[in-house]
Amino acid sequence: MDTDEISIGRFGRLCGLSVHTLRHYDDVGLLTPARVDPATGYRYYRPDQLERARHIRSLRWTDLSVEDTRTVLDDPSRTDAVLAAHRERLERDRARLSASLGDTERFAGDGVAASSPPAGARPVQVKLLVADVDAAAAFYCDAFGFELEVTQRTADADFSGFVFGRYGESDFFLVHLQTADYPGAAGPATIGMLVDDLDVAHRRALDAGATQVLGPHDTEGMPRSSAVRDPDENVVWLYQG
Repeated sequence: MDTDEISIGRFGRLCGLSVHTLRHYDDVGLLTPARVDPATGYRYYRPDQLERARHIRSLRWTDLSVEDTRTVLDDPSRTDAVLAAHRERLERDRARLSASLGDTERFAGDGVAASSPPAGARPVQVKLLVADVDAAAAFYCDAFGFELEVTQRTADADFSGFVFGRYGESDFFLVHLQTADYPGAAGPATIGMLVDDLDVAHRRALDAGATQVLGPHDTEGMPRSSAVRDPDENVVWLYQG
């Protein structure tokens, strides 16, 4: 036995990791003991392993995964990319928690609205196929004054859309933008919307980058209307509200 070897219990106290955690890191190959006694199964470490153990403790404290921690320690060339992706995940988690906190405060102040599901089915969402979500979102914000909101937060990504009304209420509706690689993506769509001033809204859409399909006109039995094509070939009908 090497007199410089450190038992797992003392090693854990020196590096700030529990014996249970050290055993787990051995099992997954993140921190392997210098020697395992074949008779007793006791694990022993070298003093020069303390630095790696302390780095592991610090990285795991930020909730970095075991695999990403391994990459940072064993492949320094990828450290910046791994930590940047981890930071994005943490920021999404913070945003998700902030949204949950906001909902909780609203429920505490206003109460939880009791909503009953509508009889039958009604449309609540339309998805528009676009080449670039950010560019398309900018067009709809500029052309029609929409506001982009996060509609779904996951550990890997956030998904945004234009939200009208509140979920569970009768006026709730979503407009989502999606690219061709999104599961279930279809071709360009046609949507219609009410506007306060048809002529102003039509001109604003053209100024934002739309092309004209039909100028403002009167149609028997229908509100005054017009139609434009957005930069991704979706057709938007405008109706005088």
